[in-house]
Amino acid sequence: MQQTLRVLATMLLAGAVVTAWAQDVKPDRAIKYRQGILQAQGWNAGIMNAMVKGEKPYNKEEFLLRATYLDELSHMAWEGFIPGSDQGAPTKAKPEIWTEPAKFKQYQLDLQAAASKLVVAARSGDMNVIKPAFNDLGKACGNCHDDFKNK
Repeated sequence: MQQTLRVLATMLLAGAVVTAWAQDVKPDRAIKYRQGILQAQGWNAGIMNAMVKGEKPYNKEEFLLRATYLDELSHMAWEGFIPGSDQGAPTKAKPEIWTEPAKFKQYQLDLQAAASKLVVAARSGDMNVIKPAFNDLGKACGNCHDDFKNK
């Protein structure tokens, strides 16, 4: 719990600093930042997916750790979608991110809610609780990818 509180405090402080800094960020740096966060999300989701599918032995502590990381990461990538970051480095981001900001924001909130629910499910250690929560997370990811990411 203390580790989570320290991480959250660090994220809040970093968020304030990054928000001020983001005003002067070049698009290529914003693209690389968000891609790194999204790759880290995929890394953690992939490990959990392997456990859910039975391809990797289920380990409650590791699953909870990955779910917690994903929950924290689910709040971070969005600041990298600054105006002008639809170009400047290779990106699969669709223009709709900037032309449909309300929908994009809703997908962010959906992912964050699903990630938070997955942490709660992971704490139970019950795969019958975890699987539906993990599937909801997958749907949240997929919805955003379908509408806002070029293949």
